[in-house]
Amino acid sequence: MGEIEFKRFTFNQLAQHWIMILTFMLLVVSGMPVKFPDAWWSPIIINLLGGFEMRTHIHHYAGWGLVFLGIYHIVFHIFINKESIFNSDLWPKPKDVKDFWQTIMFYFGKAEHPRYSRYSWKEKFDYWGAFWGMVMLGVTGPILMYPFIAMEYLPYSYVHLAALIHTDEALLATLFIFIVHWWNVHYSPEVFPMSRAWLTGNLSEEQMKHEHPLEYEEVMRQMREKEKNP
Repeated sequence: MGEIEFKRFTFNQLAQHWIMILTFMLLVVSGMPVKFPDAWWSPIIINLLGGFEMRTHIHHYAGWGLVFLGIYHIVFHIFINKESIFNSDLWPKPKDVKDFWQTIMFYFGKAEHPRYSRYSWKEKFDYWGAFWGMVMLGVTGPILMYPFIAMEYLPYSYVHLAALIHTDEALLATLFIFIVHWWNVHYSPEVFPMSRAWLTGNLSEEQMKHEHPLEYEEVMRQMREKEKNP
């Protein structure tokens, strides 16, 4: 009998994640040359993208794609999947604060590693951080796309502020994804060279025991009950 695999993500969730990866990477590649126009690599990337006009089209289409993905995600979980937003496992809970502090103490050798259920505080931070970033970028992006229309309703200083917020939030998101998120899901010694959950949607039994022990114990308990009461 082979090792048990646990379903972590549905195909719908995987598809959303793949689309987010594609649109986000396109936004990073097409947006950073504008954030750092004097960098030596900026004109190289713009030329590889087909020139500044093509770069602009790529950035705009990818941005709208990410916005529509966010809208779809909300609509799907509230109206189609009908998941209760009040009972979702992704909402921050008091245990997350305790787990965060226990993680700090663990790194100093003063406590055991926290035992997580379906989502750890790190994963919740990733999830809600993405929402925060999409809201910030989704609001400021159209202002920068249509600055003259925006200035008919907003002072110029607000348009300038939108540019600062948009580019700084984009840089923050890029650094967080490439350093923190990728470390947790790819570079960490426990999963290196990467966790395959983003490809298959499954976690191995060993991963479940290590990353989500409370959920693993609950799933196994339910399986034993079903075997006793088929």
